[in-house]
Amino acid sequence: MSALSSTAALPLITTPSIAAAPSNGIPDDLAASSADFYGRWREQRRRDEIETAEDPDLTSWHALNSELFDLQARIMNCQPRTADDLVLQARVCALVNSELWTDAATVEAADAGARSHRQMLENVAALVGSELLPGTAILPL
Repeated sequence: MSALSSTAALPLITTPSIAAAPSNGIPDDLAASSADFYGRWREQRRRDEIETAEDPDLTSWHALNSELFDLQARIMNCQPRTADDLVLQARVCALVNSELWTDAATVEAADAGARSHRQMLENVAALVGSELLPGTAILPL
């Protein structure tokens, strides 16, 4: 039996398509969407702090949070390729859990897991000399 005839009985091995290959990091338009979102998130926090937001049903926050959860899913589904990609992923995770940085009761009640989560995200940003939540007042752990 020749080597050529013995391969006929083997199943075909499929190779993944190029389209299924890992992404080249977080797309620029998604990073720009995140930056735009962060500006609007900070503005809503500023309005709340000076009590100019008249939104007793928190409609603005519900809309922002809905957008944030979609943005987080899209960003976290990307394979990071650069330190900036990792910082963007850390930032969106911090935004989803922003109370762990901005709410005194949440910071005080944080268990070891939440504290480790916060420290890890802060370390990712610090590694590249970036702030995790720039321009936002952060409470110490």
